[in-house]
Amino acid sequence: MNKRSLKVTDLDFSPGCLKTLKVNNIEYLDELTQYSLLDLANFKGMSRKIIYDVIKMLKDNDTSLKEETL
Repeated sequence: MNKRSLKVTDLDFSPGCLKTLKVNNIEYLDELTQYSLLDLANFKGMSRKIIYDVIKMLKDNDTSLKEETL
């Protein structure tokens, strides 16, 4: 199975992180790669801890957030 097609609920995210992702309509790991760090910071209910958890989970699954563009 492609790691990027994993549902966020199948990963080891904290309940708070899962709630924030759900509020922002993020269901799959791959959907997170479409956002930059700045995008993530502007999500409803997003905290530094949750951003850290998301970045770590992406790294653990050999992927990352979208690069910032100027």
